[in-house]
Amino acid sequence: MNTTSFSSLIQSIAFEETLNNLYGSDQFEFQKTRYADLAQRFNESFPNHDHCDVFSASGRIEIGGNHTDHQLGRVLAMAVDLDTVAFVSPNQDNIIRLISKNYSIDPIDLSDLSIHPSEYYTTMGILRGLAYYFKALNGSVGGFDAVVESRVLSGSGMSSSASIEVLIAKILDSYYGAGTLDVSDYAIMAQKAENNYFNKPCGLMDQMVIAHGGFCAIDFYDMNNPIVTKVDSHGLFEPMDLCLVQCGGSHADLSQDYAEIFEDCRALSHYFNQEVLSRVKSVDFYAQLPSLHTTFDTRVLLRAHHFFQENDRVLDLMSALNTSDRPAFLNHILASGRSSHLYLQNVMNRHESKQGLALALMMAEHDLNQQGAFRVHGGGFAGTILMFVPKKLTALLKVNFNAVFGEDSFIQVRLREAGVIQVF
Repeated sequence: MNTTSFSSLIQSIAFEETLNNLYGSDQFEFQKTRYADLAQRFNESFPNHDHCDVFSASGRIEIGGNHTDHQLGRVLAMAVDLDTVAFVSPNQDNIIRLISKNYSIDPIDLSDLSIHPSEYYTTMGILRGLAYYFKALNGSVGGFDAVVESRVLSGSGMSSSASIEVLIAKILDSYYGAGTLDVSDYAIMAQKAENNYFNKPCGLMDQMVIAHGGFCAIDFYDMNNPIVTKVDSHGLFEPMDLCLVQCGGSHADLSQDYAEIFEDCRALSHYFNQEVLSRVKSVDFYAQLPSLHTTFDTRVLLRAHHFFQENDRVLDLMSALNTSDRPAFLNHILASGRSSHLYLQNVMNRHESKQGLALALMMAEHDLNQQGAFRVHGGGFAGTILMFVPKKLTALLKVNFNAVFGEDSFIQVRLREAGVIQVF
């Protein structure tokens, strides 16, 4: 796309149709302004480029399978209409320059793709790691200049980090790829970069859903070849709004809490001479509870129970979707949330006196009054809850939750069918 012709493109029917497909017609004017602002910023930041491309990667919400992915279990999740957008052009400098109003990023010289401990927990580490793993798969890599803006809120459980990771993988492949990579490869590269260059243990669900888009059921049992199944919701949610509530706190400082969940699961797996719980038969776990109770802290056993039940629950949720059984689906959502609270124990934050998640779940139970469903969303301990809200109640809940957790804490999201894409 010629940078000087964007002002013409933005007035075209094709532009409107493209944005309406991504965001919905009610979002068009907002998104039009957003894209125009990004185009102007790209031209101001990189005036030597006379061409640019536009890429988009969504956020995601987890529907079922809370903390099952890192045990190579099953998850059900969906891409949402909040996304990360980049205006990009390749360069000949072998440098990645990424400008964002969300965060400060130093240029990355691709002549050095080694791990830099000083870049742990930074976007620079992610960029360098993605370049390394892309080069390992593709044989070569190159630089680009980009302006990026994200509406995937950090600490919201919508996977802002995975959104930028998959976006960068798509950009690298579009400019320097040999046409051999699948979007699942983007997700795997992103996970490796986050694990090793960002220094944060993570599963593969976030990246995989964002890469594929839509409603995805993923079975990670074979970690090298996860099975991704696109699921048709059959209009099951048309009478309902999907809503998130930001309850205060952030996932950003909870790496140790998440690591402990993984370590508890691994400890029990090792007892059965396995690496992950998906390799352990649940019947063996329950049969050996007397000896396990003697050997392990109770929390380890509760978290294992959550995994076995939650892993099967994903199949129940898929079945309810396929048969358009809304009551069954909502009951499974409630059961998932109950299990996370009681057994996985990722609602109460031991480091804080304010327990926003627990308070939000209490309010959801009260305000929904046995209509809809609710659960902790994502990693837990802080961040967000997810609710399926009958449309007649949405306005009331928005007022109530914003009054407690602050203006704009109540967020409505919609399904996004597209995976990571080049928009223009």
